[in-house]
Amino acid sequence: MTATKNILELDLSTKLQITINNERPIVLVDLTMALLGVSQQFERFIESETDEQHQLGSELYIKEVRSGSVIVELVAQVAPVVPLLWAGGSLKEWVDYAKSTLEWLTGKLKDPPKEVSKQDLKQWHNILEPVAKDNGSQMNFSVSDGGVVINQYFVNSVEANAAQNRISRELERMEEPDDHVQRKRVMTWHQTRFVEDPLSGDKAVIESISKRPIKVLFENNAVKRAMLNGDPRLGKPWHELAYVVDVRVQTINGVPKAYTILDLHEEETFDPAE
Repeated sequence: MTATKNILELDLSTKLQITINNERPIVLVDLTMALLGVSQQFERFIESETDEQHQLGSELYIKEVRSGSVIVELVAQVAPVVPLLWAGGSLKEWVDYAKSTLEWLTGKLKDPPKEVSKQDLKQWHNILEPVAKDNGSQMNFSVSDGGVVINQYFVNSVEANAAQNRISRELERMEEPDDHVQRKRVMTWHQTRFVEDPLSGDKAVIESISKRPIKVLFENNAVKRAMLNGDPRLGKPWHELAYVVDVRVQTINGVPKAYTILDLHEEETFDPAE
């Protein structure tokens, strides 16, 4: 690596080549944001996989831009420790990560390879934008070492659009308030204790929200007392009845973790076996 007249030159044999086989001209801003998204995602990948002891450079630099289809060669500023971390180098590993992420976004994988944030999703949206806008186009991520391709992945415009649609849904889900109220939901007990202690270990099932037993809290003890008294009209123990409640659902990463029972509609209590 040499620096001459403020121009940084990197002579590294491992390169990431991004090729966009476009049908229509690409908006410059879209291309710029796509390359920036690749750089940001590569940087996040390196930082999540290494630690401060390695002090591994995570920047990507443009090596070359060629005519024809849009072909951009990127190289990574990396320390010699890379071979100790990844046999094929950080660029090869990043393409594996990119493939898994895009396969999750297109429904081919159930879970993402790593936890994703709003920022991650927005960056992937930017990466896919030039191809998603251009029907019939394709983006290719290709890693070569000494001119030999060691890893590659293709995404076409249909897949890019599907991934962007998934990104929009995921962002909408993340924008939902962590605490939200749902009215008149049917609740059955899973376990409880005969104490008016908010930390008593109460759990209940509200199938319209989650089929799993969830921790239950109460806005006030009067509601819990009313449930524990059961309903003499139905001739069954309180724990075998179904209750209609207003509930605040508290979530973590979109997954229900606690119910706070706000109100009980006593007149609508019923026997779930009937």
